Amino acid sequence: MAYTALYREWRPKNFQDVVGQEHITITLKNQIKNQRTAHAYLFCGTRGTGKTSTAKIMAKALNCLNLQEGEPCNECEMCKKINEGLAIDVTELDAASNNGVDKIRDIIDDVQYPPQEARNKVYIMDEVHMLSQGAVNAFLKTLEEPPKNVVFILATTDPQKLPITILSRCQRFDFKRISTENISARLRKIVHDQGVFADDNSLNLIARIADGAMRDSLSILDQAISMGGGKVEYSNVINMLGLVTNENLFKLTDAVIERNVEEAMNVIDEMVMAGKDLYLFIKDMIAHYRNLLMVKVSNSPESIVDMSLENIELLRQQGNRIRVEEIMRNIRILQDCEEQSRSSKQARLYLELSVIKLCKIEYDTSPEVMLTRINKLEDLIKSGKIAVSSQGDVEKQKKNIVNKQATSSKKKESLRESGDIVNADSKVNIDMVKRAWKDILESFKARRNMLIYASLMTGKPLSCDKGVIIVQYEEQFSFNKLRLEKEDNRKIVDEVFSEILKDKLKVRYIVDRKEQDSKSTEDLIIEAFGEDNIQIIDE
Repeated sequence: MAYTALYREWRPKNFQDVVGQEHITITLKNQIKNQRTAHAYLFCGTRGTGKTSTAKIMAKALNCLNLQEGEPCNECEMCKKINEGLAIDVTELDAASNNGVDKIRDIIDDVQYPPQEARNKVYIMDEVHMLSQGAVNAFLKTLEEPPKNVVFILATTDPQKLPITILSRCQRFDFKRISTENISARLRKIVHDQGVFADDNSLNLIARIADGAMRDSLSILDQAISMGGGKVEYSNVINMLGLVTNENLFKLTDAVIERNVEEAMNVIDEMVMAGKDLYLFIKDMIAHYRNLLMVKVSNSPESIVDMSLENIELLRQQGNRIRVEEIMRNIRILQDCEEQSRSSKQARLYLELSVIKLCKIEYDTSPEVMLTRINKLEDLIKSGKIAVSSQGDVEKQKKNIVNKQATSSKKKESLRESGDIVNADSKVNIDMVKRAWKDILESFKARRNMLIYASLMTGKPLSCDKGVIIVQYEEQFSFNKLRLEKEDNRKIVDEVFSEILKDKLKVRYIVDRKEQDSKSTEDLIIEAFGEDNIQIIDE
């Protein structure tokens, strides 16, 4: 005998077997018991939620010879014929391929004849939103006032495409996505009856991937059983579906939080080499950030995050290192990445660009980023790490600093000219310092050394020789030089520069003081107009 796919073998035979749609099955059973059935039904919902199966069960219940509390017996002659598709009074029609006026006219003619062997004629029309406008218009009168003992059951995944004239003539039932728990419980029953070994992690993973569709979960389970040779293992399911484990999601998120672009690129490269589907990974990353957000804003994330307690604890730890505004920004960037990857075969490129944007927050001027920066600044001011001075205090401080600078300028200049050798073997040059300047500044921001960050912002790297980096300030920012030369700040600056440039380095500061121009009037004129264009006549 030919093998039957699991989703066909385990198709529900009565209302009790329909998973996760109790709000519909109870209503239909009560209508049948009380003989209050309507002449037209509309079943709406996403794929794999039980619309067609419920329609067939309804057809059996309307014609069962041995009805039991609104449930078909599945043993009488009519139930068996409907199960086998042999009942001539139950017609199943695919409206996607039979969407013309001619087919609807055939149905209109056929409903005029009474049932041949059953109590009721039942017409099940799947994907009814695909009917043409002419077919809908031809069908309206019959749908509104069908002959006695005729029931229409329409099913669709896209009810908004149906005209209001169809919707108003039917009793509408909306099928919900089936919860992960219900799908997992159903899969457990099936593998138990099939004699197949499957661990809970595997079944829970299949249930999550199915995204609320029972048929999808059964198809994946069928494939997993075949791959595992009669047993279902978590690692096999991961490899079969090309998924990534939670470990990779946490690793990439950690790299983003630490602004470590190199580590993030390595994680992506590992997944590509392992043959993972990057489009699915992007969706998983969005779900991961959603879970992070739920953990941060909810007092009881266990009820809204579909993960084990161990993983929720890991999410909580990771969530302590990132702000809500940053999570929302990252979700927005990854959603744009998903949209671009959907219509392109360059998912890796879009993912890498998005990850760089996630890490390099200074390149982003979105409202979320600006809000994050403002919040960080507010926290620093509240903690007292940044002192806020009045305008008069600032002017006074500038004058004092300039005066102090004047007395110590010669000493510092002589120190630089004498060649303060820190690392004679250093290979770091000024070009390398300029290329790394933004990363150096961002490193201070990451460490929340905002005072040093603000002080270095006004300077520019001038030279680098033998491990000594010279940073130059204009005279109006000379007060930053004294601030950075304090012992505590100097150690932090030297440490960060050495860490970023991977060499032993020290940083020195100078002020660019513009000397009074001692050139004569004639020299200035010659310099402005050129010596060939000026003739000076002595009187």
